[in-house]
Amino acid sequence: MDIALLLLLIVLNGILAMSEIAVVSSRQSRLQKLSEDGHSGARSALSLQQEPSTFLSTVQVGITTVGILSGAIGEATLAAPLAEWLRSFALLAPHADAVALTLVVVAVTYCSVVVGELVPKRLGLLAPERVASFVAGPMGVVSRLARPLVWLLSSSSSLILRLLGAPRTQDSTVTDDEIKVLMGQGADAGVFHASEQAIVSNVLRLDEQRISAIMTHRKDIYLLDLNDSEEEIRKRLADSPYRRIVVCRDGLDGIVGVLRTSDLLKGVLLGQPLTVEAFVRPALYVPASVTTIQLLETFRRAHQQCALMVDEYGGLQGLVTLTDVLTSIVGDLPTSDTPEELDIVVREDGSWLADGSVSIERLKSVLGVHPELSGEGENAFNTLGGFVMYVLGKVPLPADHFVVEDLRFEVVDMDRHRVDKVLIARVPAADRLPASG
Repeated sequence: MDIALLLLLIVLNGILAMSEIAVVSSRQSRLQKLSEDGHSGARSALSLQQEPSTFLSTVQVGITTVGILSGAIGEATLAAPLAEWLRSFALLAPHADAVALTLVVVAVTYCSVVVGELVPKRLGLLAPERVASFVAGPMGVVSRLARPLVWLLSSSSSLILRLLGAPRTQDSTVTDDEIKVLMGQGADAGVFHASEQAIVSNVLRLDEQRISAIMTHRKDIYLLDLNDSEEEIRKRLADSPYRRIVVCRDGLDGIVGVLRTSDLLKGVLLGQPLTVEAFVRPALYVPASVTTIQLLETFRRAHQQCALMVDEYGGLQGLVTLTDVLTSIVGDLPTSDTPEELDIVVREDGSWLADGSVSIERLKSVLGVHPELSGEGENAFNTLGGFVMYVLGKVPLPADHFVVEDLRFEVVDMDRHRVDKVLIARVPAADRLPASG
């Protein structure tokens, strides 16, 4: 009977340990979802999480009480019969009581640790939300019964913490890094697709990403000059792959506005003359210092989908559209505003021939590079050409090259002072040499 009671106490210790680890390690978001689905146990588990000091004190009181009772019952039940048996051995007879007590303590401790702690805690960690939902109801009843004693222990603990200067509440702010870690774990477990993980990661960096990283540089802006002949204007309109065209007079220093080709088409279909200037809308200007998330807010307030980016001196730097923002989140999109261009070509030997204007984000995606490049965190460059100049520390010449990690970058062609083409290849560790040029 006493042995059965001892085993029952060890099992009870295991239930308490499993309950503790399950409630503590359960994710609040999952419990909230279970609660919304109608699981009453999940609601009880959330209540226990909201009062951790009361719950933990209850568990600790229970485990301590069970431990004391287990030791007392084990000694009274097992030590005396074992000592009597050991006295039958002449060598052990003088020390029978001490040896028996030691063996009983070791055996009870072993069973308590394995059966009453390790195994239950591992079971609780396998499915914490499910276990927490199952035990939360009974543990809530135990907490209410032990409330007077728990209040005394909690008050004593709070007093000691105040004397030590510890904060009364824990900051539960969720950081971007924690969300990325959770998404990574979810992707590894098959809960999320890898593409979903990449999209969430891209969204979280919108408040840090400057629009200069996603813009179309001023030299690549498709222009419609009103000072050109009508024949040339018609040809530019016919050849344009874009829905919005920047309209100017005598180049980028004389911006008139932005033409929506749909407005022009509608007017012509209604019989109006082909007068481009009549359909031009005022351009939206944004400073180069704004982030992508700020640009989205600007688009929303202005009801626009494109903007011209200017520097602190008012000089035009480039054009950025809503499509550029979406592309920075989900990757390259086949749209009429982004005509197909082979900006990165995979060669037969496995190397890449890349345009100097390709964005660093796209380059890293194609090459499978995940760590942050040197200077990338300081926004020292936005394109491959800028990266090459940053590493070499000068305007490069053809054949200048350098190695980063296991990738060799070689300047193949220059367009005056702009890096036009770069050859990228993987190199063995033994062949990695410093930059030259």
